[in-house]
Amino acid sequence: MPPCTLHLLALSPPWTPSSLISSLRNDHNRQIIVASRPRQTIIPPTIIDSTTLTSSWDLLLLIQSPPNASEPPIPNALQPAIQAEYRVNVGIPSRLLSAYDANDAALKRTPPPPLTGTLDALLSNNNNSAPQPSSQNLELSPDLLRFMDTLPKTHPGPVTMLNLLHFNHPNGKKSYAEYGRAFVPVARKRGGTAKLVGNVVPPGDESSVDSRGRLNRPGEEWWNEISIVHYPSIRHFCDMLAGEDYQDVNARYRLQALKDTFLLCTTEFDVEEAASKL
Repeated sequence: MPPCTLHLLALSPPWTPSSLISSLRNDHNRQIIVASRPRQTIIPPTIIDSTTLTSSWDLLLLIQSPPNASEPPIPNALQPAIQAEYRVNVGIPSRLLSAYDANDAALKRTPPPPLTGTLDALLSNNNNSAPQPSSQNLELSPDLLRFMDTLPKTHPGPVTMLNLLHFNHPNGKKSYAEYGRAFVPVARKRGGTAKLVGNVVPPGDESSVDSRGRLNRPGEEWWNEISIVHYPSIRHFCDMLAGEDYQDVNARYRLQALKDTFLLCTTEFDVEEAASKL
């Protein structure tokens, strides 16, 4: 699996996401696969780096560097642009990376499917308020509904969800794979598609230091997998959560699979730029 790095970045003024992305793209020794704007934490982690991950971030990047690169994924000359960073090393299958650009472009130009109506029906039955508090259960919450109403005022288009996953031992990964298979037709009905899935590179030996400045030690609580998932809009995502078909799959497979998770809604910069030109 080609090595990639996932970065959440807070930038130092006067740097902006656009200026940093432009500078990185001028360096042909690395490829930016995903560049997006963090918008809202949907599920905060409860075990792994809960305070850090729920901080304010300006930019999400997924970067592929060439093998045996002499510099870090974000080169030393650009380090002054970074005020804070959270980094996860990931292995993503070559078949996903080689087809990514074409698949991503096709997803973004495909008209969104109609909503199934499950969200409107649920809200109507609950007097337009969410029936569930915010939780790791991936259910509608008052905060999520407020975000669903607010985001389309500035960004009515597709959203990209980042999932960081930490599995229960010993069968969590197997259960999550079953969830993934059952998730496909349920999400597809709402235009949802997993764009990338990767295995997190496990912590190294005690001589290696991670991006947070602490030692990586074997056996440390750490993420096992990431996924990056496309939805045609935040409302399509919420329509899925409101569906009994999704919540059945969620209850049967996902909840027992996960020891911890972080779910972040982002909007990709190429989509924002295309919308601004309309």
